[in-house]
Amino acid sequence: MASRLSDRLVNAGRVSADTMRAAMARQAVYGGALDTALLETDAIDETLLWEELGVATGLPMPEPALCENPVKCVNPDGSALELDGPWSERARAVPVGVKDGALQILCGEPLVRPELDAASDRLGVPFQLYIVPEVRLAAVRQAIFDRPMPPRLLRLFARVAGAEPVRRWQIAHHKPVKVDEKRGVEVLPRRSGAVSAVPTNADEKPPVPPTSSTPPTLPASPASLTLPPAAPAAAPPPGLEPVNKREVARLIGDLYGKDAEKARAQLVAITKQDFGTKARRWESWWAKHQDDDRVEWLFEGLGHKDPQIRASSEDELRKLTGEYVGYHYDLPRREREQARSRWQSSWYESGRARKKT
Repeated sequence: MASRLSDRLVNAGRVSADTMRAAMARQAVYGGALDTALLETDAIDETLLWEELGVATGLPMPEPALCENPVKCVNPDGSALELDGPWSERARAVPVGVKDGALQILCGEPLVRPELDAASDRLGVPFQLYIVPEVRLAAVRQAIFDRPMPPRLLRLFARVAGAEPVRRWQIAHHKPVKVDEKRGVEVLPRRSGAVSAVPTNADEKPPVPPTSSTPPTLPASPASLTLPPAAPAAAPPPGLEPVNKREVARLIGDLYGKDAEKARAQLVAITKQDFGTKARRWESWWAKHQDDDRVEWLFEGLGHKDPQIRASSEDELRKLTGEYVGYHYDLPRREREQARSRWQSSWYESGRARKKT
């Protein structure tokens, strides 16, 4: 279906042939959907692209609520659907609700019809399919299945939806959507016969999104989402347990021995600093920072000259804070520093920072 989308955009004069070739070359190098490459290169506005996706696939755009407030669907007995995270990746689709007897599914392009038809037959429930750009599908997949958005799509999400709304979205959905007895949706009882994946009359053409449709906007405030309960301070996310300070001191001592490189690697992973195997430099740093909370080391790591240290610091901080503030390790230095400052301010204003005695 990618060729159909590209042909549609070029023939309709939405994108020039040269721009399309550049986007397709980018897709070949970095992977992902063609719509992602087009948005990354600013070849087309997201609203217009979304409308053209609808024309190319014959699927409508979803109501904004399906993207803004996705609901985790379950079987009538409360058990989890077989449409899980791996299926979502494979089918490029996410179930988000039930309406008029059909399971509502957000789909990316190109459509994986065999997977969708087979899943509909297995469940015995008709599917109502909607088209969304890959970046929107990834955001909803994170909310439903706790499958973090790749950094590439997270950066693009901030560009098309705005850094501040995306930050709130990340806070709200740093844990997967849970089944809510008041809002939860149940799949219909299984039927005996096979059911078409898209319930339409054989003589009817699939609905096409109106040209006036606009992409859903993210909520104005976290209050409009079902927020997960805050994690207790005594139970930090996996991988962020308090560091045993004696272990750091021991590793610095190991720098004087034959396992210096191994000790250095462990010190870098813990402290987000890198002084090579120069024990005296490590000792000097340790004398100044051994009483710091480790989260301060992580924030310091965001400004390190080594991109790998910046990336690992970013990854741990996202797990800890559940926030996205526009920081990414490979941004220009000025943008990184601005985002780091916002992240630190947000952390201390949240009240979760350790109070020194």
